[in-house]
Amino acid sequence: MALALASLTFLSACSSSSRASGIDCPGGTGTFTNASLPAGSQWTYNLSGTISQSNGVNAYTEAGVFTADGNGNISSGIDDFYGTSFSGKYSISSNGTGIITVVLANGAQTLSWGITLSSTSPGSFYLIEADIFANAAGTAVEQTASALGTTPSGTFVFHTHIATTGLTLAGSMATVGVLTVSNASVTGKEDVLLGGQLASQLTLSGSFTAPDSTGRGGVTLIDSSGRTQNYKYYVIDTNTLELFEIDSGIVGLGRAEMQTGAPFTTHSLSAGARFAFGSRGDTTASVAVNGVAGGVNTVGAMTVDGAGNISRGSYDSVRDGTVNSNLSLTGTYSADLSGDGRYTFTLNSPAGTITELVYMVSPSRAFFLVNDSTKVEDGTSDQQSNPSFATSDFNGQFALIMGGYDASNFVDRTAVLEADGKGGLNLAELLNRTGVVTVPGCLPGTYSVASNGRVSGSVTTLSSNLVFYMVSGGAGGKAYVLQADTLTQISGGMAEQATSVVNPPGIF
Repeated sequence: MALALASLTFLSACSSSSRASGIDCPGGTGTFTNASLPAGSQWTYNLSGTISQSNGVNAYTEAGVFTADGNGNISSGIDDFYGTSFSGKYSISSNGTGIITVVLANGAQTLSWGITLSSTSPGSFYLIEADIFANAAGTAVEQTASALGTTPSGTFVFHTHIATTGLTLAGSMATVGVLTVSNASVTGKEDVLLGGQLASQLTLSGSFTAPDSTGRGGVTLIDSSGRTQNYKYYVIDTNTLELFEIDSGIVGLGRAEMQTGAPFTTHSLSAGARFAFGSRGDTTASVAVNGVAGGVNTVGAMTVDGAGNISRGSYDSVRDGTVNSNLSLTGTYSADLSGDGRYTFTLNSPAGTITELVYMVSPSRAFFLVNDSTKVEDGTSDQQSNPSFATSDFNGQFALIMGGYDASNFVDRTAVLEADGKGGLNLAELLNRTGVVTVPGCLPGTYSVASNGRVSGSVTTLSSNLVFYMVSGGAGGKAYVLQADTLTQISGGMAEQATSVVNPPGIF
């Protein structure tokens, strides 16, 4: 009952007549309804975080598919973490916030997800686990029906982040690479960072099984070190796949996107292009122990010159609870002679040299990992749409997702954030702190914008050190997000609630 009441409050946390910082509080704005998940629409979702089990707190990933009926009902669900089918109910408020209740067919339990819609055509939403036994956050995306029964084909850039069920660096692994699928057979290469140790440019082989009518299939990848990894994959469309590792004792998520723009050279990146990026990962202290929150979360932006040089960069990072704020970045980059989109970025900052291995999905988007023996960190990067940003570019109503932990709690939130284009913010969130689900109400705040798209934000009772790096402003705006507080490892993404938002930044 407590969760149901909290959920109801989330749907109406801030009435349209509430005001703070001179703008309407979100909660009464928007035209979303239950029909925003259209009748017959099929969806794939993923979440990552932690779960309380009989042997303690463990790393947790969840993924699957379901069908919505446009009227508050869910059917044909399959969850590959729990290994069972499910049905359920959902309710969506006018501002795009809502609750999904999942009933597992094996009778194991009922799950509650808090959601915030970010787009409707195709649909996407952020979600958090709103349960007492788990903290997790992720995304859900509407699938393209015409693509669901077809085995993927073509060249894809992919990345994965994997952990053993315990929260340790030794069991953490990130991969980034490129693979070609032809007649269900795989060839390609990948870079693997396992426990901080890099294995570079391993060759790949493997195979795909055909997806069923839900777009759910299987893939096996074998690298030249002899490592075999097995995944469920979920078709979003002909160009995009989500991945969920199914090997025993291992939890992991991944994503593969069709590559365009090959062959790549150093000059394939446009002169003057600025890229925003976000990454997260594990360190030797990747649990909240002795008052120190382990892990690493980073957001930033940098400019390339099309000839191998990097300038006008900055980044914000929290590692093991210690904040590095608005540090400068310069450096160099080069493309592999193979032309397959693999680049090496060498970045110089006041905190030291950073080496990134980058695979370009296109000349404007990339997946990467950080080559560092003391952590396993990976992420995504997107070319910014604006040559320069101003206060007015941070304007609109945004869906927000954040997840991680601080020194005392595992923390996940999904929210509607309204920016007025003049320096004022309002936030209505659903918050899960180690299983305690609350709705803090309508939270006012302020922000300022730097020309490189770095936004400094403050929201009452949440944080005075929020950092957003904008990918784009105005209609369809999106950003990478970091809570840059000491003893806090929380990051995520946001996307303006619009008809169509491509690749909204999220947790993974």
